[in-house]
Amino acid sequence: MSKSINLRILFFSTFVALVIFGCSDKKAKDIQEEDPYLKQLTEKQIGDSNYYISIPKKYAIKENRGPDFSVYYFYPTDTTAKAAFSGGLYFGNHPSQFEVSSDSCKTEKFKSKILNKNADWTSYNCQGKFSIQTIVESGSGEGWNEYIHAFAGASSTADLKKVLVIFKTIKKKKKKGN
Repeated sequence: MSKSINLRILFFSTFVALVIFGCSDKKAKDIQEEDPYLKQLTEKQIGDSNYYISIPKKYAIKENRGPDFSVYYFYPTDTTAKAAFSGGLYFGNHPSQFEVSSDSCKTEKFKSKILNKNADWTSYNCQGKFSIQTIVESGSGEGWNEYIHAFAGASSTADLKKVLVIFKTIKKKKKKGN
């Protein structure tokens, strides 16, 4: 009888182990397959802020400062090549959404992560020119930059998906070297 119980325990333990390890392996694969574009990105600091974003290796970040805001643009460093996408981030207290350029634009609402939280995004398809935007609370606690307005334009929906992957990488952390 004890031999039968031992076999059942062994069988049950093996079954549980396979389920646990099988599920965790599948979850890791799903995450990797979900965003294979991540492997092509390099993390960069956004200006002098405590925020970091991962962008393509051949992209740069440029800052335009105002009296109480900063706008950071990411774009290809090769200015002679046609950009598949570009985007930007407004850091400040008074963000405003861009308006569509014509009545023929198709507008869609969807959710996607930024700063590790789900945000409400708006996408526009204006006769084959695509763009997205959202406004979220930054959580900076710095006073001057309570909001982040993330925006981008792309030449296709596939490129818009790449931009969403980029925006998902934004995170706040201590500056390098501190």
